[in-house]
Amino acid sequence: MTRHPQLPAGLTTREVEVLRLLAIGLKHSEIAEHLVISHKTARNHIEHIYTKIGASNRATASLFAARHGLMSDR
Repeated sequence: MTRHPQLPAGLTTREVEVLRLLAIGLKHSEIAEHLVISHKTARNHIEHIYTKIGASNRATASLFAARHGLMSDR
């Protein structure tokens, strides 16, 4: 796993990719398709993201992404 000190809450680059897609409204299956990963892998990423950022739902995760400037490519 690649970790970057500039990413908040210990998120990996891949988790940020997943979070961005989640925040724009893609469903779990659409995230999996977009990233060419299994649905289960997408779901696991989302669970890890929620744990790391202290979110319990998509809205809270989306707000976290926006507040931390994660919605645009770096």
